[in-house]
Amino acid sequence: MCECNNVLDLDFVKVRDVKSPEKGTPGSAGIDFFVPNDLDEVMLYKDDIINIPSGIHVKIPKGYALVAQNKSGIAINSYIKYTAGLIDEDYQGEIGLCLHNIGKIPRTITPGMKILQFILVPVPNVQLNEKQNLESLYQETTERGEGGYGSTGI
Repeated sequence: MCECNNVLDLDFVKVRDVKSPEKGTPGSAGIDFFVPNDLDEVMLYKDDIINIPSGIHVKIPKGYALVAQNKSGIAINSYIKYTAGLIDEDYQGEIGLCLHNIGKIPRTITPGMKILQFILVPVPNVQLNEKQNLESLYQETTERGEGGYGSTGI
């Protein structure tokens, strides 16, 4: 088993009164983001979607992207989930925290609340190559073939 000690710097600037992003524990994959302190409390009703400005700009390293993930406690207990979840390496704006209330009751979003987490993931440089037909795309058949949506079992 490899114990990698690679540390990758993720530089950021705060442009609002907000707690700095942080990892909950040294072994956490996610980087927690918080609702800025200078925003008003917001009531998120059933099926509402909101984009909260995080107050954070991030310099994403070349070859990486930030991918949003739910905070498990928020998703399970409050039924609030993220909606938009990919920040590309060339994005230079303030990160938005896009949230959706999928529950049946209104939820309050409060300043300082730990609301969402991001994971920094490597992204390969992909070259897109259009093929002329399916035979040239799939030169071998697989056991699964076109099976999807539960075709391998539930």
